[in-house]
Amino acid sequence: MKVIIVGDVAAGATLATSLRRLDENIEIVMYEKDRDMSFGNCELPYYLSYQIKNSQDLVHRDSESFAKRYNIKAKNYHEVLSIDKENKSIKVLDKKSGQEFEEDYDYLILATGAHANVPKSIKGTDKDHVFTIRNVVDVENIRAYYENNHPKEIFVAGGGFIAIEAAHALSELKDTHINMSVRGKILGVIDDELKPFIEENILENGVNIIHEKELVEITDKEAIFASGKRVPADMVILGLGMAANNKLAKDAGLEITEKGSIVTDDDYKTSDPNIFAIGDVIDVKNFFTGEKENLKLAWPAHRQAKYVANLLGGEKIEKQSFIGTFLLKSFDLNIGVTGLGEAKLKELAYDYDTTLISHTDIVGIMPEAQMVYMKLLFDKTNGKIYGAQALGKGVVDKRIDVIGTLIKMGGTIYDLYDLELGYQPYYSTTEDINNVIGSQAINIKEDRLPHIRIPELKDYILDYKIYDIRNESAYKECHIKEAELFTGSLEDFAIPKDKKILIYDDTGSSASNTIKRLKNMGIENVYMLDGGMVYLRKYAKYFDLDLICEDE
Repeated sequence: MKVIIVGDVAAGATLATSLRRLDENIEIVMYEKDRDMSFGNCELPYYLSYQIKNSQDLVHRDSESFAKRYNIKAKNYHEVLSIDKENKSIKVLDKKSGQEFEEDYDYLILATGAHANVPKSIKGTDKDHVFTIRNVVDVENIRAYYENNHPKEIFVAGGGFIAIEAAHALSELKDTHINMSVRGKILGVIDDELKPFIEENILENGVNIIHEKELVEITDKEAIFASGKRVPADMVILGLGMAANNKLAKDAGLEITEKGSIVTDDDYKTSDPNIFAIGDVIDVKNFFTGEKENLKLAWPAHRQAKYVANLLGGEKIEKQSFIGTFLLKSFDLNIGVTGLGEAKLKELAYDYDTTLISHTDIVGIMPEAQMVYMKLLFDKTNGKIYGAQALGKGVVDKRIDVIGTLIKMGGTIYDLYDLELGYQPYYSTTEDINNVIGSQAINIKEDRLPHIRIPELKDYILDYKIYDIRNESAYKECHIKEAELFTGSLEDFAIPKDKKILIYDDTGSSASNTIKRLKNMGIENVYMLDGGMVYLRKYAKYFDLDLICEDE
C-alpha cells in the first residue's frame, strides 16, 4: 500500500508517524510546499515575544529525521499542483528545481490546513510592513522586521485567538505600543458575561482597543477605517481568522461546503473513497448535535490523524466527535472553554440554564490565591452539562479539563458537585470551584435558588423590587438603579404584592444564602441576580446599558 500525505504540519505529520508505528511495510510519502515540516503552530507567538529564542526550536522534525527515524519520505518545497482521481495520481512541483513530476497513490490524505484570511477589500495588505501569522517563516519575518526597523506603533487587526496572542507577544517588546481593532466584540467564542473581563484586562496591559466595523486601507504609516478614523501603524499584523486551503480539493472536483471546508464522512473520507482529509481543512462532528462544525484546534487534528492511521492500518476504532475544549493565555489572564456556548444553545433551541460564580482558585488566605470567574451551562430538565467557560489570573485549565472530561462521559451537574477532587490549601479549596458551581447549578435547577441572569435584567428590571444587601459604602460606590440598600434583619423585608423581589450582592454568595433563608420562612417570590455586581458592573459598561448608578 502506498499512502501520500499532502501537508506536513500537525495533522499530516501525526498521521504519517502513527501509520508507520502500525505497519512497517506501507510506503508513506509526504509533501510540504513550504520550508518547515512538523512545527509547533501554537508556540509561534512565543517566538515573537522572545520567550523562544531560536526559531528552529519550533520545528519538531525535518526530512532527514522522518527518513531516519520512521522510514518516511518527506519532502519540503514540494507543492502538489493537481489530483487525477481516475488514475489515482498527483502532479507535484519541486519548487527548488522547478521540475514537475507525477506520482501514483493507493490512498491520498489531504492535510492542507488553513491560510490567513486577508480580505481583498483592504488596500495595502501587500506592503512590506504587513504580516500574517501561519508558520515559522512568518514569525521570523515579523521579528526580523522589528529588529531592523524598530516600529513603535504596532497595529493588530482582529479580536480572536491569533490577534490576542499577537498583541500579547508584541506588547512585550521594547518601546512598542499596540493598537488592536475589534470589529464586533472580543473573542467571539466567549459568552457575553465574560467578554468584559477579557477586554478590560487587555486595556489594563497597555493595549488600546479600537471598535471599528471596517478596515479599508493600510498605508505606510496608518490603518484607515471606513468611518475615516486613522490609527498609527508602523507594523501591521492581520489576525482576521483562517480559511481552509481547499483549492487542490476544489480543482479535483471534491465536494466542498458553502464555507469552504472539504466535505468528509465520519471516517474522514472525501467524496472520493480513496482520498481522505483531516485537520483545519475539514469540519468535524459535534459531540452533542452530531452536526459538522469548524473546529481549528490542535487536539482534534491529532485525533483525526490517529483515526485515519488506524483505519488504513486495519485497526478498529470508535467514531469520533468533539466538544471543543481550548485554553488561551491573554496577558496575565487565563481563559478556558469547553462544550457549547450560549449562542449555540439558543440556535439549537435547547432547554438550558446557566450560572456564574466568582471563587478563589486556592484557599483565599494563601498569598498566591487568585479569583476565577466561571460560567456553567446545563440542561434544565436532567442537569446534563453542556459547557463551561472560565477565566482569571488563577488556575483555570484544570477546572475546564475536569468539566470537559465529565461532558464526554455524559456527566451532569450532580456528578460535578459529587466529584472527589484533591484538596490542599496551595492547590484548591475544600470544595473546589467545580464542586461549588455544581452545587449552585443544582440549587437553581431544583428551584431552591430562583435567579435572573444578567443578560435578561435589562428586559425585566421593572418587574422587580430590588434590594442591595451589601454595605453602605459599596452601595454608594455603585448600585442598580431603583435598588434599595437593605441592612436590616430578614424579618424586616417589605414584601410587595405586585412585584418579585430581586436580591444582589457582589458575587452572589450572600444573596444565595439570603434567598434560601427567606424561602425557609415561606417567602417564595425572591430571586438572586446571578453573578452579582462583579459581573453586572462590567457587563453594563461593556454593552453600554443604563442599569447602574455610580458615585462620581
